[in-house]
Amino acid sequence: MIRLIILIFIIFFQACSPTSGKEIKNFLIPLVQGNGIGPIAIHENLDSLDPEEIPFRENLVNFEWALLYGDHLKLTKDSHLAVDDNGFIYIAADTDGNPFYDNSVHRLITGKKLVLGKYDSQKNEIWTHELENPYVNLDVTGIAVDTKGNAYVTGSSTIKNYFEKSRIEKKQFLFVIKINSEGNLEWIREIGSSNDAYKVNPRTIAVDTLGNSYVVGTSNGPFEGDSVKPESGFITKFDTNGNQVWVKELSALEAKITPTSVAFDKRSGNIYLCGSANNNNIRNDKNPRIGRNDLLVFKYDENGNGQIFARLGFALGSVFGNTITTDPLGNVLVGAYTDVDFASSTIQDNSHNGLIIKYDSSGAQKWIRQFGPSTPLKSTFISEITTDRLGNVFTTGSTNGFIKFNDGPSEGNRDVFVTKHSSSGDVLKLWQWEFNKKL
Repeated sequence: MIRLIILIFIIFFQACSPTSGKEIKNFLIPLVQGNGIGPIAIHENLDSLDPEEIPFRENLVNFEWALLYGDHLKLTKDSHLAVDDNGFIYIAADTDGNPFYDNSVHRLITGKKLVLGKYDSQKNEIWTHELENPYVNLDVTGIAVDTKGNAYVTGSSTIKNYFEKSRIEKKQFLFVIKINSEGNLEWIREIGSSNDAYKVNPRTIAVDTLGNSYVVGTSNGPFEGDSVKPESGFITKFDTNGNQVWVKELSALEAKITPTSVAFDKRSGNIYLCGSANNNNIRNDKNPRIGRNDLLVFKYDENGNGQIFARLGFALGSVFGNTITTDPLGNVLVGAYTDVDFASSTIQDNSHNGLIIKYDSSGAQKWIRQFGPSTPLKSTFISEITTDRLGNVFTTGSTNGFIKFNDGPSEGNRDVFVTKHSSSGDVLKLWQWEFNKKL
């Protein structure tokens, strides 16, 4: 028997909603059960790896359960999900904190707190955790879990300046938090500069088999020198005890490089990150830019030695790398979106397609697949990509078109989709649905 669970994480931005009890509030986890996959991870219970025993039947993909929390007059967003090897589900989000009146400044103070929860596959709560400082905004940007069930959460912490009339938010730091499998806080690390002009914007996090964590993002802080400059991309490594091991800048002479995703390859021990760059050449790289915005993939070893692994672009076009993963054989898969029709080598008018690119371990492109309507004002965005043990590739994202036949209207203003491609790039299944009709 083969059982795959699709995990699709959808957030409703509610300022007012029903509440029950005093629980952590306002994130929604629909679980779609069938022979499928979701945006963050795949949990497989495989008694056999025979491909013939893995039929894909669209009518068997039904929502099994959903978990929705809402709190009156509070906004919860920036929610992220991870799944461990035992099928436990970890959720991290930020939500409005509890307001109080500070007599020293004669103002009502409200920060944003971090909430973290662990659930089993049947929606049962294992534990929850909260972190809050009323003078600080905590914004979650990523979560990862290691082989021992430890959860690692990253995001930004912004000290709010309530002591000036302008109430300007200043001093934005990067934080990483480790919570063990029992829900106990192991450590918190915060990286940044005391200079109010510097800001660190972490994007996401990955963890390796030893519990080292890798965070990517952007910063205008001093990687080299001490002057404020346009944002540069970065990747930094923390060991399992929270010590920062190294940080590397993704710099360009006149370009803005934006890392969006990071992945650890168990086979090689390498770390891969993807993103995009515009305007000019990458420092120390002789290859010129190709289009207005090029997809870039970087590869790093455990010591922080890095190189450009792959690049994809098109003259006058844009290709934005959004998510990255590796398969069991060490191939690298990137989910992207683009305004280029690579089949006809033309630029699409006000339209973006989803794009999947597969590279081998040396950086050679094995195949590229594109889907979504190409009509004006229709866009398809891949938000997450993952693979299973057989090397099948799964993506999820959103579209305002109809991806199945590259034509027709969407179900709603923005639909959710899930795709499955074989390891050789063949389309095996496409699902698409509107939230409101299914939930």
